[in-house]
Amino acid sequence: MFYEVENMILGNIVQDSKRYFEHAQTFNSLMFEDINNVFIYKAFVKLVDKGINPDILSLNKEIGNKKQLNQSLVSLVNQPLLMHNEFQTGIMQLYETSQRKLLASSIIEINNSLQNSDSIDKIKDKVDALQNKINNPNDDKQQSLLTQLIDFTDDLAKRRSIDGISGITTGFKSLDDFTNGWQKTDLVIIGGASSMGKTSFAVTTAFNSALANKGIAIFSYEMSSLQLIQRMVSLDSGVHSHWIRKGALDEEEMKKINKSVTKIENLPIIIDDCNQTSLSYLLSKIKQYAITNKVELILVDYLQLVSASGGSREQEVSKVARALKNIAKELNVAIIALSQLNRGVGMRHNSKPTMADLRESGEIEQAADIVALIYRPEYYGLHEDESGNPTSGLAKIIFAKGRNIGVGEINLKFIANLTKFEDYESSEGF
Repeated sequence: MFYEVENMILGNIVQDSKRYFEHAQTFNSLMFEDINNVFIYKAFVKLVDKGINPDILSLNKEIGNKKQLNQSLVSLVNQPLLMHNEFQTGIMQLYETSQRKLLASSIIEINNSLQNSDSIDKIKDKVDALQNKINNPNDDKQQSLLTQLIDFTDDLAKRRSIDGISGITTGFKSLDDFTNGWQKTDLVIIGGASSMGKTSFAVTTAFNSALANKGIAIFSYEMSSLQLIQRMVSLDSGVHSHWIRKGALDEEEMKKINKSVTKIENLPIIIDDCNQTSLSYLLSKIKQYAITNKVELILVDYLQLVSASGGSREQEVSKVARALKNIAKELNVAIIALSQLNRGVGMRHNSKPTMADLRESGEIEQAADIVALIYRPEYYGLHEDESGNPTSGLAKIIFAKGRNIGVGEINLKFIANLTKFEDYESSEGF
């Protein structure tokens, strides 16, 4: 019954703002229980404060692209217009409810003060504050939390309606199943010893994301843009990169390459050659691409080649990692940063990497939301795993840290002559 009344009252002022102005001194946001109604009411009042007459169009614009709120607004517009006396009765019901809420919360607060033996002056101040609240209901302090709750419920509704993953696809089913895709605001660190294929793995996931029409920016400190494009063409066409480098190609291979070039040309990919290695340059460029090119996924290859002034090398790398995490959150993008591992990893039994092997790790693991390590046992001469299964072509993606996904391992297939990764279960021989 209560929700029906608040829907009707709010629906009436949305349809006819004059009804609000006639009772403006009575209205307050505590009159509404439904969180969507509270948000719409606050948007309504905000428009009034701006000198704009609220209507369906201006409210839609003020609310923005929030599916649940947009749906609630449509429902309010369809509420029947009440007779004058019915409208007044409804307002008084809601107003009395708001006063009861204020009294109940304030009485609890005053009682707590009495139980804690607070000074009489302090308790009197709280009573005066209660009186002021009743006469001038004002809960603007809750606006920020309310907005966050609206964002949460809207995001939850989107996730429920998504057929697939909520993040940016990696192009690998097993990886997407585990991570739900790379999530915006996350910093993902991908570590691997030399020749493990970390650049190929990261570039492949970025390429797959671009195929899904996600804007990608690659900052390549180690490879030139020409080398990266060559690698993408090889990955997509299936033509061995060795023969592409030599130019020893037949007509059939050239057809495949030309087809890949045409495909890549139309993908939303930016490759930055990183003529400067400073952290300030990197952050400035990330901001530029995210804002002007609508880039959603950033790849930095690799972390230890970015320079940040001050302190030891470990402190510099830590500073870079923290800065990347902060800007990922600020711009609502996902950032993948590659990291070298300490040389000692290859000298241990089975050479399986751990998070402690990240070179100049410092606070890298603290800043990162995900730390994924690439491990190919075959590279170290291990042709069987602990259970006696063959490791030929096996690449393990070890999730050593997953702030929101947990830890675990994903198996992929590594095709050495193409430096290419594929889903494990879809590969022949597995």
